[in-house]
Amino acid sequence: MKVSAMSGRFMLPLAVLAATLVSAYSKQIDSPEVGVPFLYKGLIVWAFFWAFLDAYTIGANDVANAFANAVGAGTLSHRTACLIACVCELVGVVALGKRVTDTIRKKMVKVDYFNHDPYVLATGMSLVNVGSGGWVLVATLLSMPVSTTHSVVGATIGIGMSAFGTEGVEWRFEKKGFTSVVASWFISPALSGTAGALIYMSAKILVLKLPLQEAIPRFLTLAPVYLFFVFGIIWGFMFMKGIPAMKSTPYEVTVPLTIGLAVLCAILGMILVVPWLRRTIVDKENLPWYTCFYTPCVGVGSMGYYTPSWEEDGKDAEKAQMPMQQMPDTMAQIGQMAPQQMQQMPMQQTPMQQMPMQQMPMQQPMMPVMGSAFGADELGKTLSPGFYANDIGRKRDEDAAMHAHAFVVSDQLEEMFKFLQLVSCCAFSVSHGANDVANAVAPFCTVWAVYSTGKVSSKNDVPIWLLVYGGIALDIGLLTMGHVIMQALGNRITLQTPSRGFAIECGAMLVVMIASRIGIPVSTTHCISGATIAVGLCNGTAAAINIPLICVIFFGWIITCPSAAFVTGMMFWGICSAPRPMPGNGIFSGKLPEA
Repeated sequence: MKVSAMSGRFMLPLAVLAATLVSAYSKQIDSPEVGVPFLYKGLIVWAFFWAFLDAYTIGANDVANAFANAVGAGTLSHRTACLIACVCELVGVVALGKRVTDTIRKKMVKVDYFNHDPYVLATGMSLVNVGSGGWVLVATLLSMPVSTTHSVVGATIGIGMSAFGTEGVEWRFEKKGFTSVVASWFISPALSGTAGALIYMSAKILVLKLPLQEAIPRFLTLAPVYLFFVFGIIWGFMFMKGIPAMKSTPYEVTVPLTIGLAVLCAILGMILVVPWLRRTIVDKENLPWYTCFYTPCVGVGSMGYYTPSWEEDGKDAEKAQMPMQQMPDTMAQIGQMAPQQMQQMPMQQTPMQQMPMQQMPMQQPMMPVMGSAFGADELGKTLSPGFYANDIGRKRDEDAAMHAHAFVVSDQLEEMFKFLQLVSCCAFSVSHGANDVANAVAPFCTVWAVYSTGKVSSKNDVPIWLLVYGGIALDIGLLTMGHVIMQALGNRITLQTPSRGFAIECGAMLVVMIASRIGIPVSTTHCISGATIAVGLCNGTAAAINIPLICVIFFGWIITCPSAAFVTGMMFWGICSAPRPMPGNGIFSGKLPEA
């Protein structure tokens, strides 16, 4: 009894001492840098550069993925798509972009963990741009469309795990942790595929499968309904996803506003767009695109008529099949003449040949095209050869067997859907610029906030100059590397047509709008890909889609987060745990140390 009493008497003080030591060891200590602004000028320059890379790769991958369907369907040429996307993205960034952003995107890591070491957080956020932008650049070069949002999430997870281990990351689904990201790999393509397939099948049954003489009047009759549906999705998408300031607006405001604006757009479309489509495609009037805004004011036939491409192709095919003896061609008659008859044929001289040499006018040297005089064309082709390529989105011979299984209708009928696809692409691009450019600028905003205040905050203001900087970098990425993704997708997953592209864009926007509002994790990139696959399956056979390419794309989705996390985490650990030079030794001062 004495031994046990003595041991208990000594154990209690030891337990108290151990608890005190543990609590002292686990208590965080403020860094002397807390509250001290404008330290580490090299860090802010470093972060500024890598933010450009991250925005650049978003333009090269994300934006190109959004316009790949329009280019593949022939609704837009590659150059036109790039120029329209550049304008729409920049408008979305500047006019609708986030003015306030989270310190850590998607809150995968709690910002409170870094309150005592603000400049360590700034270093980590600069490396998020490095890891995320680097991985998306590699994926773009490998022709894989990946989610830039998930790349940023993966890079942030790498920072959290490197600093605090597995407990430093939010994993729970109900807290929108990493398991919700994993779920989005399956939820996004499934929901958007269902929506895109329903939209396309409705158009296929109501319009596309009818004879051409019935299909065109049917489309023109249903065009106001399609316009209401398209603009309803666009306005709802903008209010609930695209415009950050309206994401928390109650349904009592957004739903009536969406319906009212959709009705207004449908009425304007019935007055302006439907007559323009009828006169341009059915009556074959040569009306420029901008006349759709004042079609009733344009006189019938005042701008002439044109021969559509589908009629020209038909005439060329007829000529190719016509026998040589039936061709009303002078060359066929010449081929039947004897050599003596050909020698007796008079050769008529042109007026220029009849002039004396001294009276012949000297041809003035041609003025070079604006820009080419300064070598702008050559410089542009050197910096961005893909922008000048003419084969982006064209059908490949190796995909001919897959395209042969696709449901095809008249080009004249598909022309009707081009307007709908163009409107949906532009709206998608504006909302993308408003919402997703934060993937690149949010980490730099954190670095800037820490640099200017020396403290960590849960929200950071986004200055307008930074939005413009991110928008310009995004546009440059699209112009210089966007052709890689557009060429890799386009008609590679399945045959693209304007009717299919319209269904794909609307299905993706509809799902992203609803899912974002009710809290289901989805990715815009994954929604586009899922809708493309589902619309391809509407042909009735899996042979109409490129299954090996789909497997490569899905593999890219899976490895995006782990790859960005590993690269960023290793860099963060290596840089923050590396030795630092002692002040006064002259290193990084630009001067030689004193002996």
